[in-house]
Amino acid sequence: MSDLILVSHNYSQHSTLSALYETILSRRGGLWISWNGQCEAIAPDTQRTLSFRHGNKFDTLTFPLTQEESDAGYHGYVHQGLWPVFHQRPDLARFSSHSRRHYQKINAAYARAIAEYAMPDDQLWIQDYHLIPCIKLLREAGLLNHTAFFFHQPFPSGQGFEAIPDWQWLAESLLCCDLIGFQTLQDMNNFLLWIESEYRTERLSATGVRVHGRIITTGVFPVGIDLEDVEYLKESNSCRLMEQQCRDTLPENTVLSGGHLDSSAGLPYRLSAMEVLLRAHPEHEGSIRLLQLASPAAGHLPRAREVAQDLESLCGEMNGAHGMLGWYPVSCLSHAYSREEQAGIYRASRVALVTPLMAGMSLMAKMYVALQDPANPGVLILSQFAGASEHMDGAIIVNPYDPDAIADAIHTALRLPLKERQHRHARLMKGIRRLDCHWWADSMLAGLSAVEEANAPAPQACSTLFTGGHGRPRY
Repeated sequence: MSDLILVSHNYSQHSTLSALYETILSRRGGLWISWNGQCEAIAPDTQRTLSFRHGNKFDTLTFPLTQEESDAGYHGYVHQGLWPVFHQRPDLARFSSHSRRHYQKINAAYARAIAEYAMPDDQLWIQDYHLIPCIKLLREAGLLNHTAFFFHQPFPSGQGFEAIPDWQWLAESLLCCDLIGFQTLQDMNNFLLWIESEYRTERLSATGVRVHGRIITTGVFPVGIDLEDVEYLKESNSCRLMEQQCRDTLPENTVLSGGHLDSSAGLPYRLSAMEVLLRAHPEHEGSIRLLQLASPAAGHLPRAREVAQDLESLCGEMNGAHGMLGWYPVSCLSHAYSREEQAGIYRASRVALVTPLMAGMSLMAKMYVALQDPANPGVLILSQFAGASEHMDGAIIVNPYDPDAIADAIHTALRLPLKERQHRHARLMKGIRRLDCHWWADSMLAGLSAVEEANAPAPQACSTLFTGGHGRPRY
């Protein structure tokens, strides 16, 4: 039976996404290959150290990056270049040959790690646009493993992908996949229409094409959360203490606002919505507060610093204009809270405002809903351009560019009777339970297995296998 090799960006990052990977691998077994989060000096012509660890439920293989790879390749090429393009803001993208070179070095390190430890029948599941180039590098190294790639980000519409300088080298790597997964139907259709406009393709089905003689299957696999993890967070002491602290110190009508600190978050529109709300409904003065979580870890340097400074300035202006003795409408919290503490803040918030201008997974929205008390749940307000909006029945959906619509949604959410809030929460939870993280993994890998069966017999490596020091056969 094929083993799973999951390849992601950062193993050491304590995030909801990392917790999902750990949950999936704990159930399925396999190998997790990732950067270890550390930066080390690596002499030229010296192979970086690969650290293999055999675990009870799954194995891990990690390695360091150099500081320049992290700064130029990760924070530079990925976050200052690819991120704006994929979020429909190519005007903000900044690319350079220097950052591209280090992005390529990162992917070469991943390709080497995968090639060192992959067995011929392992399934490869590669996560997100950080790692697009390593797919082609693996093919060039002779690995024929069936490979799935999942976009955590939205895929740009039209010719947006071509805003990337020399975009062809990234596209050629994507065309080496067997299965490409997307968060939404819109994202998948954007990709297929773009591929057909740029390459000679043969459409085999609604989700499959033949390009350059290779069959590529696509699919919609929205990322879900782990409900067991949610229960752990609820029961943690840190969650309970933070929830109580919030209820003791914040107004009853607390509106939670979070997300990435970048230009796609739509934070100024949320603040404008609060001003519209207070002018249109002065009865909320003194009883409402927008709680903006603004941890630097939620952004991408250096842009996060700029967004945080702009946000603090806007919050200060609003508090100066609308604040009263003992009350102010906005709190901007830059402290880096743990996942358990964040869970407490989520539980204490009456409304969650998740209104990015463009987003992929929107895991915050799902975590907020799952952490609510079903007997007295809060209300989710969700952007129509958030990746989760297609399958979160029960949320109040808004245009994130329209402060008036957001203000009306907040007012509506605060006035909803208990039965209506319970009904909306139950509908949301039905979808969250059905499309959890295990559904995500099972569906994506079942799709990859279907590709294998359609192309049987399974491919074999051309080179001779030998056994490495950790007992895994390697190419």
